This record gives sequence, C-alpha cells and structure tokens, in this order.
Amino acid sequence: MPIDLTGIANENEFYTHHYLSAILENDLKEVFEKWRFREEEGVRPPYASLRHLTREYFDMRSLLERERRPEERMAIQSEFTGSLLPALGYDYSPQLNEVDLGLAVPVIGEVTKPNGAPELWIIEALDSPGEATDPLQLSLVGCQFPEGSTPDPTLLGLSLEEVISSKIFGASEPPRWVMIVSDSQIALLDRGKWNEKRLLRFDLPEILGRREPSTLRAMAALVHRDSVCPDEGVSLLDTLDENSHRHAFAVSEDLKYALREAIELLGNEAVYYLREVVHEKVYGRDLAGQLTVECLRYMYRLLFLFYIEARPELGYAPMKAEAYRLGYSIESLRDVELVKLTTEESKNGYFIHESLKLLFDLIYSGYPPAESGDAQQQVLGGSPQHHVFTVPPLKSHLFDPGRTSLLNRVKFRNFVLQRVIELMSLSRPGRGRNRRGRISYSQLGVNQLGAVYEALLSYQGFFAETDLYEVKKADEAYNELETAYFVKAEDLHKWKRKRSLTMTGT
Repeated sequence: MPIDLTGIANENEFYTHHYLSAILENDLKEVFEKWRFREEEGVRPPYASLRHLTREYFDMRSLLERERRPEERMAIQSEFTGSLLPALGYDYSPQLNEVDLGLAVPVIGEVTKPNGAPELWIIEALDSPGEATDPLQLSLVGCQFPEGSTPDPTLLGLSLEEVISSKIFGASEPPRWVMIVSDSQIALLDRGKWNEKRLLRFDLPEILGRREPSTLRAMAALVHRDSVCPDEGVSLLDTLDENSHRHAFAVSEDLKYALREAIELLGNEAVYYLREVVHEKVYGRDLAGQLTVECLRYMYRLLFLFYIEARPELGYAPMKAEAYRLGYSIESLRDVELVKLTTEESKNGYFIHESLKLLFDLIYSGYPPAESGDAQQQVLGGSPQHHVFTVPPLKSHLFDPGRTSLLNRVKFRNFVLQRVIELMSLSRPGRGRNRRGRISYSQLGVNQLGAVYEALLSYQGFFAETDLYEVKKADEAYNELETAYFVKAEDLHKWKRKRSLTMTGT
C-alpha cells in the first residue's frame, strides 16, 4: 500500500507536492529497510517508539484539558515531551540559549556541530486550555524559563514566529533547524526555506490517534535526528530536497522549451490569419512587440490552467464536477493531442480555439456569470440545466480580454493548437530514445512555475525582412533558450559554418 501522509502537512511546499505524494516513498525505502534489519536484531525502530507513546500522549492531553494554571500545564506537557524527544533521537535537556543582544531563549533540546556551533534548537510552545493554536502564533511564557532567571519582556511580547525570524534565524550564528513542539503539533523549520514560510507540520492527535504504521514511519523518517542532522554524512532531508528539486527541475525545463516553441507557433499563426484571412497588413516593430506579449500571455493562461486543474486542493478549478471536467476543462483537451487530424476540415477548423476561448471567458467572468438572471439555470450544450459547478471570477490582467486585443481578432487552426497542447502535455524525448512521458503539473511547485515564467520574460519576436541564419559562438553549446543572434545570407562568409539554423521570416 502507498505511504499514508495524513496528518503531515507540507506547508508552502517544503518539498514539491508531487514529490511528497508520489516519489517520497521510494526514496525512503532504504531507511525503512535499515529499521527493519535493526528490529530483527532487537532494536526498537523510531516509528515503534512513537506508537508506544500513544497512551502517554492522550493521558497528557486529558490532564491538560482539566488544568488551567500555566505552570502546571507546562509541567504536564514537559513530562510527555521528555519521552517524545528521545523517541525521535534527541536529548531532552532544558536550558537557556543566548542569541544576539544578550537575549536568552529557552530550549528543551539542541544539536550542535563538531565545532560547537548550533545546528538545531527545539523549543516548546504552551497553548491555552481547550485550544489548538498554531504553535508559531504562540508566545513564550515565564514558566518556561529556569527558576531565578528573568525573561526579557521583549521576547514574551513576540510570537514564536517573530522570535524565530528576528532573534534566532537573525542571530549572528543561528541554527540551521528549529523544531517547535506543542501539545498538538510538531513544526520543523529550515532556515534556508523560512523566508517563504515553508515548513513541515505533524498533527500529533491525528498521527498518534490513528496509529497508521506508514504514517508513523514517514513522520519518524522526516523528523528523527538521524534524518535531520546526523553525526556523519549528508542528512536524509537534504537528500530528499535534492531529489525533489531534480524531479521538479526536469519538468520545468521541459516546459521552458515547450513554451518557447508554442509561442513561435502562435505568433506565426496569428500573422498567417491576419494576412491571409482578414487581409490586414502585418509589419512593424511595435506590432511584433505587441504580438510577442500577447502570445506570452496566451501561453501563461494555458500554463495557469494546466497547473490549477492539477491541484484540486487549491479549491479553484471544479475538477470533481463532470460538467466542467468533460465540457470545459483544459484537461479534457489534453486527449486531443492523441487524435490524428486526417481531413482538411479537422486540420483547419477552429474547435480547439473556440473551446479555449470559452474557457478563458469562463475563468475571467466566473460561472455562473454575475449577470445571469436565473441563479438556478444555465445552458450547457444548448439546454437549460441546474448549476452543477461554480467558478469564481478571476479579474486579473492574465485573463483580461482587453490585454489580448490583437489575438482577439485571430483564430488558431486546430493543427496549430493541437501541437501547442502536445508540447505542454508531453515531456521532450530523452537523449537516445523517443519515448515521451505525460507532464504532471502537480509536480510543479510555485518556485518551479516561477522559473518557467521568468525564463520567457526576455523572449522577443520580430518580423524578418529577409532570410536569416542563426549563429552562435563556436565554443558554446547550442541552447534555443539562450539569446539568439541572426545574420543575413550575404554575411555568412564571416562565420565558420559548423551548425546553422535557417530562420525564414514572415
């Protein structure tokens, strides 16, 4: 059975969503196998230690429900925490750790580097009775400090999120990791990811209450000391992070190339339609610039839709509604790239164009449309039906039809948009093989999506007045995403002819 991550929150994509749900299990097999061997030798594995704490945990929760005094609540909670940390490979050792400006923060455990520099701090968070507050929003309380010490009022007035951001990670010699432990959660923070508030959360009532073996194994693997900051070698979490980036990078690199080619296809098709169908004159630097921007915007619309439909947990695209999924969605058009266009009508028709136009309008205006007179009726396939899905209007520049005034006068033929959808649906053929895989947009994180976007910002089309040849430096590998240099045919003698690409302008 696949690994069950219920109760483990991958907040703001500490790892890419697809990696955690589809690939992580395979990358943890070696850890699980090592634990199995140790268990056969009589050594209790970490996940078994967690499972053994279940009764003690819920006894602690029961006592906290009846206690109101902070000092007593902290004593009750700390007794359990003193059992939890060793189960995860950490020593329970309450102490004060200094940060800059003479401030001291109470920690209940730490890991240091061989030179004594801080590597990980563990901080306890005390919640109010009957609450389940995000531990990052809680504040330190006086009873967490050793008897006889005077807590700095500055620290007590800040949330733990503020303490970590400004005092701990902002210190001159900060730890790499901070772990927050409350009666309801464990939160693991990496200083390198904290600017984007990316973290892992572990819901203790959910995980310890269900006692699902695969969830306990996953939690132990992700938060155990041997995984976070081992005595020797690279940490497991860093290895997982590298694997996560590698998978996402491969997808985003494919998309960069796909979007570049797709923009050229759209631009050339727009020029064809304006010249040959509506008989407009098409030339000039300003028009080329406008066409470039609008083709970029068109492709970003498609990219947004592919992404948002692949992430139903974001709650925007109604992919569970059959009427939307089969009648409107971009996902329904991904199957079009498999259809052979064998007739002139199928090649040169505008079915895909009209479908995308309808979808773009639906996203921008929302559904049902605000001006609809009857909130219980809609027209799907030409017949009134009850509303079966809703889409909130997205009044952004991306889908604003006023931002594509040039392309609004254009219709893209089926064979062109089929190629565009193919480019965005399938990975590039690998070196030495022709097999292509279906791109999983759920594998893309926000960072990777941004990288795809940024890679095309410098893209600029132009109208060539004559045949041009693309050239490059002899000692550089050709990369179609890099800045291109063009020369006229009469200037080719100035260049050493090793590899050239003929670019016929329109």
